[in-house]
Formats: sequence, structure tokens, C-alpha cells
Amino acid sequence: MINIVDKLKDIKDSNLFFLVEKKECLEKLSFLKLEKNIVDKILATLKKKENTFIQFFLGKKDFENLFIVVYVDKDKKNIFELLWEYSPKLPEKYTILSNNDDNLLSIVDTCLLSRYKFQKYLTEKKEDEINIFCENDNRQNLEDRLETIDNIIIARDLWETPTCDLYAEKFAEIIKKTKWKNTKIKILSPKDIEKQGLWLLWAVWKWSINKPYMVILERIVDKNLPTIWFVWKWIVFDTGWLNIKPEEWMYPMKDDMCGASTVFATMKELDNKELKVNIIAAIPLAENSVSWESYRPSDIVKSYSGKTVNIKNTDAEWRLILADAVSYISKNYKLDKVITIATLTWVCLYALGYRYAWIMWNDREIADKLLNYSKDNFEKYFELPFDKYYMEKTKSTIADFDNWTAWIYTWASMWAAFIHNFLLNKEKFTHIDIAWIANNRFEAYWLYPKCTTWFWVDSLSNLFQNL
Repeated sequence: MINIVDKLKDIKDSNLFFLVEKKECLEKLSFLKLEKNIVDKILATLKKKENTFIQFFLGKKDFENLFIVVYVDKDKKNIFELLWEYSPKLPEKYTILSNNDDNLLSIVDTCLLSRYKFQKYLTEKKEDEINIFCENDNRQNLEDRLETIDNIIIARDLWETPTCDLYAEKFAEIIKKTKWKNTKIKILSPKDIEKQGLWLLWAVWKWSINKPYMVILERIVDKNLPTIWFVWKWIVFDTGWLNIKPEEWMYPMKDDMCGASTVFATMKELDNKELKVNIIAAIPLAENSVSWESYRPSDIVKSYSGKTVNIKNTDAEWRLILADAVSYISKNYKLDKVITIATLTWVCLYALGYRYAWIMWNDREIADKLLNYSKDNFEKYFELPFDKYYMEKTKSTIADFDNWTAWIYTWASMWAAFIHNFLLNKEKFTHIDIAWIANNRFEAYWLYPKCTTWFWVDSLSNLFQNL
């Protein structure tokens, strides 16, 4: 539960969390009438010029404890790193009081996102009760940020929900029933998918009990403005089909539906924002179950574009449904730019760990904006090579393309090249691989708990608002 308050005197039964950078910041605590020994302790800590965390028992009806973060050595740690280190030590009830408006948003980000817990299936839930003190001059900025955080948390909740309760049809329903102000929703049913010949998507689904869908979200500002399209695949659960996942990797395979929830959150974030571009998002939804009608290695499948694909590995499914989605949008909409996003390869993990996404592109404008954003913000990008060599290597000797080229080990670039083959009108193209930064199962850090992350809601919504 989160409350924005403009009068601290109205708060009862809470704890106070405050960030201090210099002696003058203590003036904001004058209403507490702190004992001299508490003030002296804080001042002594400031003189040491060391980042630290201090707790004082106050025993008052409004604030039982005072939690102080002293932030004086910015070269040693940035504010997110410092706050993340100490935010777990806060109780479930606390009030945020910032020394300035800029730090307020950083504190709110850290407290709400790094302390995220998925509790839907717990019989006993523990929810934080947070008051945020904000004066009216900065209230709109705070409310805007809380709306973004709410969208991020929706994405995380969807991402963490198990497949038994969140399958393709259910997710399509959730998107349709959401209250949209400026976004139009179009849903391709299983019959539509079959009728229109999205055969790669159809083959990937074949024949799970949960049927496939494709959701298209249109945010059309002005038909005379440029149109950007971005797509994420949603595989409800990635068994790998006949190229079945090894035992230790089967459990986390619900993560393959992670990015679709983030596309949904990003479009919610942009629904009422001022834009100078049109945005169309597409989410192909399918479940891959091992069945007697599963597609097989060595099958050749005709795509929506008319091009054929030799199936060399049934666990390379995401690029198949993205290929059909790319061709469908390319054929049915006039696009200027295309951005595709996927949880792709082990290559990302080996090279960059859990903290960077990779960009492959032939669109310098998009790449530069994401890389520049990455310099000063939490979401980080790194670019990989992408040229005609990789597209040439996707070609098959018995079909138009192979969906797997095992001996080319630059897999991320190869999979981007595969998708690029299905653009029908030579649109400018950017592919983002968020494989391991999305599935942050290794360690918590800064704004990311040890779970799904929400990567790219901030960076892409910022990108679209500044094109």
C-alpha cells in the first residue's frame, strides 16, 4: 500500500527513512526534535565521509524508528547501489522523506522495485505500507513515476504467474479487458492464424491444448507521422519439443513468456504519453508441448511470407513465431522502423552476464539512442556485429532458410539475421537480445530483485517519447 502525504504530522505508527548528504539536510528533520546525541552521531558520521546506514529508536507514536542513509562518497557507489544495499533492512511500515526532489524518485524506485515480492500464491502475504512525503511542487513527477512503477510491477506479476494460470488465451483476454485510452487492440484467433497462413506460428503451437493467438496493439497518433513496430514472442512454456530441454533447464522455462508482459507494460506506459511517432506492437502467443503432432527436426514449413524454413532444431521456436509476426506486420502496415526483442542465447550470458542487453541493428538512430541512454541510466545496452554475412549463413540448401545454424557460434547475430529475412519492405531493423538480463535468477542488484526484472519498460518508453 502506497500513500502520498504532504503533512508528516498526520502519520501514525510508522518509521522514518531519510537520506543525508550534508549537514544542512538535517534541517528537514527539525520537526522530530531529535536528542543531541542522535544529531551528534549523524554529524560525526558525515565528517568521516563514509557511506553508511544508521538506525535510531525514537519510540514515538508517529515514528518508532529513524533510519538514516548517509550518502557522501558518490565515487564509491551510485545512489541506486547504496540504497539497494540498505533498503532490505527497512521494516514493512515506513515513511520516505527525501533531502531533495531528485533523490526522492531514486529512493522510491529502489524501495518499490528492489523490495518487490511475488506473493500471489502465498497463504500469508506481507505487504509494505509506505508513505511518501512529497510537497505539491513535485507531486506530478512523483505520480508519473509511480504509474511507471505500477506498470513495471504488473509486468513482473504476469511474468511470475505460472503457465497453468496464464496461457495464450488468458493473456490475450487480459490485454483486451485493460482500459486503454489511445491504444487499439486487435486479436488474431486460432482460426485467423490458420486462415491467414501464419504457418510457423501454427507449427510451433501444434497441438498444445492451449491454442495460439496474436495480439496487436496500435497507438496511432497521426497517420502522417512515422510508424515504429516492435514485437516480442510469448511462449507460454518452452519444453523444447522433440529437442527437449535438459532437466535443470525445464523448470524456469515459463520465463519464455516474460517479454510479452513487458511489451504489454510498455504499451500501457505509452498509452497516454505525448508521442511524435505511431507505435504498433505485436505479441505472437503460443505454447509448445511435446505431443504426437509436434513438429519435428527435418520438417520444412512454409511461413506467412511464403518463404520456407527447414526445421533443424525444435527448440529454436521463438525465431519461427517472430518471423511470421514480422512478415504479417510488414505486409499489413506501412512501417518506417522495426524493433524485435527476445530472450535469445547463452552467448549473452557468457559474454556480458546478467547486466547488459545486446543490440544488433542496421538502424543507427535507434542504436545510438539506446546506447546513449545506457550511459546514464540503469538499463544497459551493448552492440554486436550484424551484416550480410550472417544473413547469408541462414540460407538452407533444401529450403529458403534453416532455423538453426549450429556451427556459427555468434548465435545472437545469427538469430537477428534470421528474423531480418522476413521483413518484406526493407524496413530499418533493430534486434535486442535480453536473454539473461530479463531472467535475473543469479543475484539481486540495485533495482532488480532475484527474479524477473522488467528490463526495457523504462528505456523503450523513453526511446519512443524522444523520437
